[in-house]
Amino acid sequence: MINKKLSKTLGPILGIMGFMLAIGVMESPVFADTSTTSQISNVTTQAAVTSTQNNDYYININKVVTQNGIKVTLDKALASKHNIKAIIKIESDKPFDKSSYSDSIYELTYDNDFDCRSDNVSKKYIDDKTMIITLEKDNYKNEYSPKGNIRVDVALSKYKVNIGIESPVDFTDSFKNVFEKKISGKIPGFNYTLNSIEADVIGTKINYTEPKWDEAKSSNEDSIWNSIMLLKLGDKYYKIDSNGNYSGSSDTLMGNYKTNLATYDLVKDEKNISIIPLISYMTTDDFKDVDKNSHDLDSTTTKDKKNNVNYPKDYKFSDETKGEIYKIERTNGLLKVYLKGSSEKESLLMANSMFIHYTYAKDEKNHTYINNNDIVLYKDSNEALGYIVEIKDPEKDRELNINLDDSIRLIDKYKLENEIKLTD
Repeated sequence: MINKKLSKTLGPILGIMGFMLAIGVMESPVFADTSTTSQISNVTTQAAVTSTQNNDYYININKVVTQNGIKVTLDKALASKHNIKAIIKIESDKPFDKSSYSDSIYELTYDNDFDCRSDNVSKKYIDDKTMIITLEKDNYKNEYSPKGNIRVDVALSKYKVNIGIESPVDFTDSFKNVFEKKISGKIPGFNYTLNSIEADVIGTKINYTEPKWDEAKSSNEDSIWNSIMLLKLGDKYYKIDSNGNYSGSSDTLMGNYKTNLATYDLVKDEKNISIIPLISYMTTDDFKDVDKNSHDLDSTTTKDKKNNVNYPKDYKFSDETKGEIYKIERTNGLLKVYLKGSSEKESLLMANSMFIHYTYAKDEKNHTYINNNDIVLYKDSNEALGYIVEIKDPEKDRELNINLDDSIRLIDKYKLENEIKLTD
């Protein structure tokens, strides 16, 4: 039987899976064998409901459920007024099938937030028998309570696992650490009016409003999703992503850009905060042309044997100018990529348009990508147009491959707008 709190979410999915089973698309059972019992270990959390040192506000929970040889631990959680995040550890006595994705469902709830949207589910393997799942939920319309009950539900049909883990939590300490400031300004090309900046222990959001628009008639949809927004804190740059929007009134939409890298402790005392928009004016036809001609584009791949990294040494833009990656460093769990274009616009586009993945490992059927949005960017003081891209490199001994998005070659389709100051 499926857990009651998961059943609402899974209803439509189960219908689709049932249909697929009926026609023979899927062979494995969808959910747990109800005859199997679970071993539950409730570990006390009293001593852990405080913030730890080094500005780590996670609350340790450490509740464990074991079913069919799979051990699931609700490890820890973190929350602010509008976001909640939970870390789950899943361990098996046999290696996981890393090629199987469609038969796993994870759900996070906090009190009665069933109407809130789940922003992100990410997975990483610690080893062949251990994976870490990070769940994040955005309460974008209302505010969470600092105290309540957190619950995670995990359904792994391949392993006949279907469990729920619940625990009382107290996020009072983390709720105190919030930086909020009213701002003003507009993002050119989008008709966005900036309203506020909000930083907490999970990350930073830039909130905006915009007039409602007719999607059927809109001509800027491609521009919106392909444009790049950078949050500048002092001398560091962080890529901020669109977090969607929702109806604020009959004629207004509300939305925000966010990054989880710039947290409260980085923002609270920073005097120089700004946004730098890199606006794309590419059309659907432009994207089709890039895709069609990508195999004809010139690019020289260089092998850095010392650091075990393959990357494009040179990068040619449509106006015949060139950019280059001129140095690679890989140490202490960090990858640093030094690059430059012939202009500030080219340098910033290259820095924010990289795809980084590890070379296939044995028995691996899909690339393991490093999230290219989780970069910290800053200028190289030794190069006029040089930038250093810094990103975590958790598997430092594996071969890495760096590629650049072909769409940025159409350099005339991008415009670097003026920096928008968010602080006085």
